[in-house]
Amino acid sequence: MKRQGLYIGIYILITLVAIGLIYMYRNYNPMHYSWFPKCPLKSATGLECAGCGSQRALHFLLNGELKQAFHQNALLLPFIPYLTLGYFIQFNKEPSTTVIRWRKILYGSVAIKVIAILLFAYTIYRNWPH
Repeated sequence: MKRQGLYIGIYILITLVAIGLIYMYRNYNPMHYSWFPKCPLKSATGLECAGCGSQRALHFLLNGELKQAFHQNALLLPFIPYLTLGYFIQFNKEPSTTVIRWRKILYGSVAIKVIAILLFAYTIYRNWPH
């Protein structure tokens, strides 16, 4: 019973943080405010990692500017539903066999390797001279 209260508290905390972040990224463009976190890789080397531009992309996405969001970070758009699904699967207390099978397919060791390769390839592509 105590554990269930803890889970409810965690859900409430995550929800409140998500609402706060959505408000912040909806109303403040990270390109215009210096208090947003900067990418350590880009700050140190000038190279863009696979996550660079995600804050700007999220701002544009929350304001309905899909083309601009995609231009800032093309991986953010497909990763939002992927990560959201993973969040809900993770907190499913009694998953069915179908959910367990999909969790293994989408979040198992093979999927992790595929995503790592995708992120690495995207990082190389972003920094390749065009």
